[in-house]
Amino acid sequence: MNVSFERRALWLSTITIAGSLTLLIAVLSLVLYAVYVRNLDTQLNDSLEEIRVYVAGSGAPRRADELANAIAVRLVRPQAVVTVLDRSLRADVHWNPVTDQSARSSGTVSVKDRSQVKLSTPGSLGAQFFTGLGTLFGLKAVQAQFGAISVIVRPSESALVSTVTPFVAWLALAEVLALAFGIGLARVLTRQALRPLADVTAALERFASGDLTPSPVAIDRKNRLDALAVAYNGAIEQVALAFAERERAQAGMRQFIADAGHQLRTPLTVIRGFTAILRQGDLRDTGDYMRILDAINRQSIVLGSLIDKLIILERWEQAEDVQPAEPIDIAQLVDDVVSPIAEAHPDRIELHIGEAGAAAIDPSDLGEALTNLIDNALKYTHGPIDVRVRDTGRQILVEVVDQGPGMQADELHHVFDRFFRGPTRREVEGSGLGLSIARRAIERAGGSLTVVSAPETGSHFTIALPASAPRRLALPRATVGV
Repeated sequence: MNVSFERRALWLSTITIAGSLTLLIAVLSLVLYAVYVRNLDTQLNDSLEEIRVYVAGSGAPRRADELANAIAVRLVRPQAVVTVLDRSLRADVHWNPVTDQSARSSGTVSVKDRSQVKLSTPGSLGAQFFTGLGTLFGLKAVQAQFGAISVIVRPSESALVSTVTPFVAWLALAEVLALAFGIGLARVLTRQALRPLADVTAALERFASGDLTPSPVAIDRKNRLDALAVAYNGAIEQVALAFAERERAQAGMRQFIADAGHQLRTPLTVIRGFTAILRQGDLRDTGDYMRILDAINRQSIVLGSLIDKLIILERWEQAEDVQPAEPIDIAQLVDDVVSPIAEAHPDRIELHIGEAGAAAIDPSDLGEALTNLIDNALKYTHGPIDVRVRDTGRQILVEVVDQGPGMQADELHHVFDRFFRGPTRREVEGSGLGLSIARRAIERAGGSLTVVSAPETGSHFTIALPASAPRRLALPRATVGV
């Protein structure tokens, strides 16, 4: 995985998480400060209300200093400063923080001649900041007029700074901890989120280096990138299947080459042997000469037939797209294929064709399969052979049943393998490709070829083709025995 991409993702997640945490703490702090300002504003209004009550009960004051002294004794407001003004005096009342809640302390009163009062200088930067921030949240001084005397109640800047400063320290510590926690959490989450991408990248790099051993990536269903790991695991599973299929294909090809070489070697050996005899010219009579030519001709026919069958199988195996065939009348086709063979063997083949529908299959494919099945039955059995056609509604069945020696259970597992010939059939001339060709021809049409057999009970081959058209209305065919 690209390091710069991982670094950018880490920075992005760090900014998002750490920034969100610090912003959350800052917002929470502002909310708490707003609550504090609201309480402080309530205290200022309560103080002014108490002063009103006092003045109403004692009568209008005559001097600012007298009212200021009375306020200092009766009120304890550490968070406030009360300024009392008349025409000539200014009296400010300050309170020190009360450490003992059961004790009451009087305020400190400072009285000045108004002519000597200078403009107040700005307080500290912290006092200005907190006061200004409080103003944004609605904190302001309140005042009232009692005859010629004005009373102003405002927040104490020193008390405000001393109260808020400890919370600022805790806020700074919380922000640092939130930043550190956000950075750590961002690292963990980023690595966890990018782990499938890193694992897949490492696996692909291993593939690129030549190590093709399938190694699935661990899947975390909670991860958004889990789909990438699932796709990768699916891909390597297909690669593993492809490798296994390649191994099977290579093993099959090696076996095919060995079997084909063996089958081709036999007629070639016979032809070469007889050719050598002819070249020596050591023949006593014309009859020997003709017998040798006949043998060579027979072996040439066998060799040509074997090559033709191999070409057919190879062509069918290489065909990637089988063109869909048109539905044909299976009963008519079977009749056309089997009737000439039945005429040549009238004492052995019986044809039973009932009402049947249509199926989509190439006529030459079905003819090839049916011819091979009947040819096998003629070569390996000596009793009657029944060829039947019937329609089950969903399938059209073509059956070839003989009453020959049958097959052992171990033979049934390999009966459709190329070049397979059972121990009882090796004495009969053949290539061992007929049943392979028959099955492949039927499978090309989406059908199946199966066999049921047991020793001394004969064999029952069944071609099953999916019906392609509704059952046609036709008169039942009569049983044909030829």
